[in-house]
Amino acid sequence: MAGTKYSCEGDILCGVHVPKDVKALSELEQKHIPVITAPDKVKRDEPFLVTIEVGKYKAHPNEQGHFIEWIELYSGDTFLFRIGLSALLTEPKVTVPVKLSHACGPLKAWEKCNLHGLWEGTKDIEIED
Repeated sequence: MAGTKYSCEGDILCGVHVPKDVKALSELEQKHIPVITAPDKVKRDEPFLVTIEVGKYKAHPNEQGHFIEWIELYSGDTFLFRIGLSALLTEPKVTVPVKLSHACGPLKAWEKCNLHGLWEGTKDIEIED
């Protein structure tokens, strides 16, 4: 509808959640922020390992009614990969080799919790020739 404004305020399943203060994470943020581990600098077009872990600061549940459904990685807005996860049988931590031909922005991880929606973590990375 033209002129209609939508608000995500108060709706945990609406929008992408980012930490309000990375030095003082809430308990919900500690369980949900995807933490990226990767080198600060990489060589252009050479593979390197990226690890993304959800619940690094405080364990996230992994049960039938509450689990991480998937983890994605982007370089800026360029899609790199998506890993699907299941309750009980997988843990929300993945390590994948990737390579970048150019910098599109920081590495950006998104994860989807079946109860608490979409969460984002980022890490700056520099591409060297």
